[in-house]
Parts: sequence; C-alpha cells; structure tokens
Amino acid sequence: MNRPSLPQVGSVILVIGLAGLARPVAAEPGPSLGIVLHVSDDDRIPPNVVSRAKAEMSRIYRDAGIDIVWANEASSEPQLTLSLLSRERTDELTVVTTALGGAVGTREYQGRMAYVFYNRVARVARTYLNTSRRRGTTDTDNVTVLAHAMAHEIGHLLLPYGHSATGLMRADWDAKDMRLAAHGRLNFTSEQAELIRTRLFTLLAGTQSRDSK
Repeated sequence: MNRPSLPQVGSVILVIGLAGLARPVAAEPGPSLGIVLHVSDDDRIPPNVVSRAKAEMSRIYRDAGIDIVWANEASSEPQLTLSLLSRERTDELTVVTTALGGAVGTREYQGRMAYVFYNRVARVARTYLNTSRRRGTTDTDNVTVLAHAMAHEIGHLLLPYGHSATGLMRADWDAKDMRLAAHGRLNFTSEQAELIRTRLFTLLAGTQSRDSK
C-alpha cells in the first residue's frame, strides 16, 4: 500500500540512536543528572521560538531525570553542541530531504555534535499540527516540533546506535506522534532514560578522572 513520505528524524550525517523496541511513555525520573548543552542558532530563526523550544526540551529531559544546563548559563565548557540551521545553511549540506536533523557519530563512536534543520521543522508543523488551513501555522506548532527534534538529536549522542520502534526516538514521525508531542506525551521511554543516565554517569566519571590528574 502506498503511504505518504514521513519526516525522518536523525537519519542524516552519521546516525546514532536506540536499537530495539520501546514503550512510548514518559520515563520514571531517577536521580537528577545534568548535561551542559550549547545551542548555536541562525539569526534567521525566530529567537522566541528557539527559547520556548529550549524550555520544552528541558521538560522532556527533566521527565527522564536529566537536567539540561545551557552553556550560556554555565561556567563549564559544553559537553554537547546542537546547531540549528536555516534553510540556506541546510541547503549547503548533502542530506536526505525528509530528514529533520542529524547527529555526528557511528556505531562505534558517539560524537558531540548534532543538527536540526529549522525549515523542515516548520514544514512538519504545517503538515501535522496545522488544524485549520485558514489560521496558518502558529509559533506554538513550530516550538513543539523543534523541541522534540532537538531532544531526539541530542538523544542520538547519548544512546546506543539506531532508532526505536515507538516514541521520541522513532526514525519517522507521523500525525499521531505529533499529536502526542503537542500534548507533552512524546517522551523517552524508561529504558531510554536509564541508558542516558548511565551514559551521563560515564561522562561525569571521565571528567572527574581528568580533573584529578
């Protein structure tokens, strides 16, 4: 049966994700861990959309027991970097046209850099969250998709290689996923949250080991 092309998340650059099945429910928070994240955005992307998306992304990670510390608010160097690209900058890359973003890394190597393509985020918001063609897409629609795309791509840098069958780390989002996102219900699973916290413990232990030398 023919089906419309769905937006792909995290399917470009060298993709990282979570392999295996996942339950699309919010993870039970464990002990709080922090990660320092730097966001580099283009001045052609509305600043209010970016700031609101960062707040929603913080909520997604907080539900998984992880606190995001934004690099401009922290004294320490960022552990990970997320670059938000406008259409002009996205067009300079050779990427799948349906991809919303990508993460640098391989099956053997987890990188520290991820990307989200804002013009494609806005397109997905128009397609799946615009309930009335007459009113047009709202900033809230763009914030919803942007925040979840950002959370997904950073998730690639913290989880084992691949995508999950359901939930935030699915490779292809559809209208049902976007409705869940709009209601704050497209989250990491409990298994994913545990894997991310384990990864952060490892990063923290490595930092403390270097500092003690």
